[in-house]
Amino acid sequence: MTKIISFILLSIISQCVLAQDIPDFSANYLVRLNGLQAGELKQELSTNNDNIRIFKSATQAKGVFAYFKPDLVEETSHWQYKDSAILPQSYLYQRTGGKKEKYLSLNFDWLNMQVFIDDKKQPWQLQLEENTLDKLVYQLALMSDLTENKTNLNYRIADGGKLKNYKILILGEELIATPLGNIHTIKLKRERTRSKGRETTLWCAPVLNYLPVRLEHTEKGGSLFTAELRRLKGISTENAFTPISAHADF
Repeated sequence: MTKIISFILLSIISQCVLAQDIPDFSANYLVRLNGLQAGELKQELSTNNDNIRIFKSATQAKGVFAYFKPDLVEETSHWQYKDSAILPQSYLYQRTGGKKEKYLSLNFDWLNMQVFIDDKKQPWQLQLEENTLDKLVYQLALMSDLTENKTNLNYRIADGGKLKNYKILILGEELIATPLGNIHTIKLKRERTRSKGRETTLWCAPVLNYLPVRLEHTEKGGSLFTAELRRLKGISTENAFTPISAHADF
C-alpha cells in the first residue's frame, strides 16, 4: 500500500524546467484505501547552508493497515537551481520494515551526462538527457510549470534503469473539500497509453503555489487510494480555505 501511495504522488510528474522559487514547506497528507483511513504521507522541502535544496517524502501505513503493510517508504532528493532550472544532484529510495526491503540511489553527473545507479546488488549507469529529473523532485517542477501557466505538461524522469515519459492533461478548475476546508484547484490527470484499468488524478491549489492538495489513484483491480492535505507549514494558508461541513469525517 505504501509503495502505491508513494507512486501516486511521486510518479505523476517530472521535468527539468525553468522554476519559480518554491518556499521551504512541510505537508502532511491523510491516506485512505477504499474510503478507510490507512496511513499518512509526509513531505518536506528545506534548504541547507550551501543553497542545496532537500526534498523528502515518507509514507507509512497506520492502524490496522500497519499490521498487514508495515513498510516505511522514504525518498530524498538533493537538488539546486542552475540558470533558473531545477537540477537534481542525488536521489535515494528506501523501503524498510516489511518483508521486501528495497534500496535505490541515483547520483547525477551533469558534466558527463550520466546518472550512476546503485541498488546494492549490481551498480550500473544510464546516459542522461536534458530535462531529466528524479522520481521525487518532479513534483516541484510541476508546481513551477503551473505557476508559469504552462499547458504543455510533458515530462522526462530517470526511473531505475531507464528514462520514462509522462504526459499530464489539465481537466479544468474545481472546488474541492479537504480536511482543511474547501479550496479552489486545478484538476489534472495522467494520460496512459497502457492503463490496464489504472487511473491517476491530481488536484493542485493555485493559492498554495500549486501544491497538490488531493490525489486519487485507482489500481487495475479497482482499489482506490487517496491522499488529502491535512496540515501545511511554510506556505501561507490564510484565506486559502473556506469552512467545510461540521459533519465531515476527516
